[in-house]
Amino acid sequence: MDLCRRRRGAARRAWSAGALGLIVLVLGGCATNPVTGQSQFTLYTEAEEIELGLQANREMLQNYGEYTEDPQLSAYVSQLGLAMAAQSERPDLPWAFRILDDEAINALALPGGQIYVTRGLLAYLGRESELAGVLGHEIGHVTARHSIHGLSRDLALSVALEAGLVLLDEEDAEPVAALGLELLFLKFSRNQERQADGLAVRYAPRVGLDPYGTVDALRILAQVSAAEGEGGFPTWLSTHPDPDRRWHRLAEENGLAPVTDAAALVADRQRYVSRLDGLVVGEDPRNGVVEGQVYTQVRDGFQIAFPPGWTIERDGRSVVAASPGDDAAVLLQHGPEASVQEAEAALVGEEGVTTGRPWNESLGGLPTRLIGFDTSLDGTEVRGYVAFVPLGGSVLKVIALSETARFPSLQNPLYGTIRSLRKLGAREAAAARPERLRVVRLDRPARLRDLAPGATAAELERLALLNDLDAGAADLPLAAGRWVKLRVAP
Repeated sequence: MDLCRRRRGAARRAWSAGALGLIVLVLGGCATNPVTGQSQFTLYTEAEEIELGLQANREMLQNYGEYTEDPQLSAYVSQLGLAMAAQSERPDLPWAFRILDDEAINALALPGGQIYVTRGLLAYLGRESELAGVLGHEIGHVTARHSIHGLSRDLALSVALEAGLVLLDEEDAEPVAALGLELLFLKFSRNQERQADGLAVRYAPRVGLDPYGTVDALRILAQVSAAEGEGGFPTWLSTHPDPDRRWHRLAEENGLAPVTDAAALVADRQRYVSRLDGLVVGEDPRNGVVEGQVYTQVRDGFQIAFPPGWTIERDGRSVVAASPGDDAAVLLQHGPEASVQEAEAALVGEEGVTTGRPWNESLGGLPTRLIGFDTSLDGTEVRGYVAFVPLGGSVLKVIALSETARFPSLQNPLYGTIRSLRKLGAREAAAARPERLRVVRLDRPARLRDLAPGATAAELERLALLNDLDAGAADLPLAAGRWVKLRVAP
C-alpha cells in the first residue's frame, strides 16, 4: 500500500541520516483501542485505516468477485451487518457487507469496516443468529483494530530489521526479514480470535438475536472447514485459529446455553434458510474451470490453453501456470485499470521494467494489445510478453515470462500460450451451469436418503453437513415441518 511504503521510506531516510530520534517519532504512535479503552501501539490514523480497507476491497472484488445473482440475499446480509455495526464501538465507520462469489467457507474483515462472507459459508449456516455470530465476529476484528495492530507491528519490525542490516551481510538480511514477517502475520492471534468471539456475543442481543448462535456458528464452520479441506481461497480454519474447540470455551465463559423455545428456534431458522433457495453451491464453472491443460472463464468469455506438462493453479480469477522446470510461467490477472491504455501506461512506467514496441493482434476474436518486456525479479533477469485484453470494463493481463537466459528456448511455448486465447461462443457459455440449493419444508417425516435418491455415500455425508446433521445421519427420520437444504444439479 502507498501509505505503508511512504512510512517505510521516511524511516529509512531517517536512519540513513543518523536521526534516531525521528525514527522513534515515526514509529511511536499510540491510540486508544475503541473496545478496551486502553492505549495501543499503532502507526495508522482512522482515515488511513479506512483508505487501506478501500484499496484492499478493490483488489478483493477484482480477484474473487461479488455474488450478485440474488440482490435480496445480498441486501439481507448487508442490512443485518449494518444493524450490528451500528451497535458496535465504532458505528461511524463506512461499513460495507458483501457476499463473495466463492465456494470456500469463510468470512473476512478488512480494516475500516469492509466485511465479506462467502456464498460457501452461507450455504452451511442454519439460523439468522448463526449469521449474526459470524458477522459480529468480523465486526469485532474491525472495532478492536486487530488488522491495524498487526500492520503496525509489521511496519515497526520491518524498519527495525532494516536498521539492523548493518550487522548482517546484505545477502543474509532479506531472508531473515521475510521469514520473520511471514511467521508473525499469517493470521489473527488466538487472543484476538477470542476477543472477536466475545464481541459477537455482545453485539447479537443488541439486535434481538440469540448470542448462542455464535457458538453454533463456530462449531459448524470448524467442522465443515475440516471436512472440506483447502482450496484456492483460504478456509475458515486457515484464517481463524480454532484451538481446543473454542466454541465450548466461549459458551462457558459467557454463561451461554442453547435456546429451548422450539417456536423461537423455528422462526430463527425460517428467517434465514428460506432466503437461500437458488443459492449457487460448490464450484461455479462460470467463474473459471481447468480441464486438462485448458482454462475456461465463462463470465469473461475466453479460453486459453497451456503447454503439456505445465502445472496450473487457480485462485479466484487469477491463474498461474508453471513449466516443469519452474523456469517459465504464464499468469492471468485482472488489473485495477479500466482500459488497455491505462494498463499499458502502468507497465511502461514501472520502475525497473524495460519495454519494447507494442503491437495489436486479434486472438481468437479477442482484440489484444501485446508488448515485450525485460526486468529483474528477486535478482534474476527475466524476459517475456504481456497481453492486454479488454473485457467489459476491466482488463485481462496475460503475462508470459521466463529467465532471460532460457527465453530463446521457451519463447515459442510462451508466445503460443498467448496466441491460444480465444473468445467463447454463446453455446459454450450457456452450457456452464452450477449446482444450486433447493430449500424445502417437509410436509411429512423423511430421510435425507429419500430426499436425494441416487446420491453417493460421500454426497449424503456432505448433505448431512449442509443441514447441520452428523455425517452418518442419512437414514435418520427428519420431522415434518423441518426446513431442509438440498443440492440440485443443473
